[in-house]
Amino acid sequence: MAENMIQADGLVKIYKTKQTEVLALQGLDLTVEEGELTALIGNSGSGKSTFLNMIGGLDRPSAGSLLVGGKNLFTMTEKDLVVYKRDTVGFVWQNNGRNLLPYLSAIENVMLPMHLSNGRKKRKRRWNFWSA
Repeated sequence: MAENMIQADGLVKIYKTKQTEVLALQGLDLTVEEGELTALIGNSGSGKSTFLNMIGGLDRPSAGSLLVGGKNLFTMTEKDLVVYKRDTVGFVWQNNGRNLLPYLSAIENVMLPMHLSNGRKKRKRRWNFWSA
């Protein structure tokens, strides 16, 4: 039996400002097993980006539970979130003019954070494009 890579139960996200509250995600239940390919589709404003921001540790859930790789993102400290974002997940933003290095290939851009954190923690990597 495969391990759950992502487990969301009753996940809720409410964005608050002084004048309004926006319910961005309401009661999401989702399980993604390790190795499973999953696509998020839906209308604009349906919560896709909100969910990805929570998985990436950029946003905190308002209610429910969210586990990624066995780590509870709802209860992580700020320090734990920094380590999680550095060692577990990564984003490649759509605006490549600000977020990608043009002299690196696509795989090199994706692997760059692992290369930079390699001095802090030894890890196995599938690709070692800097040794060539």
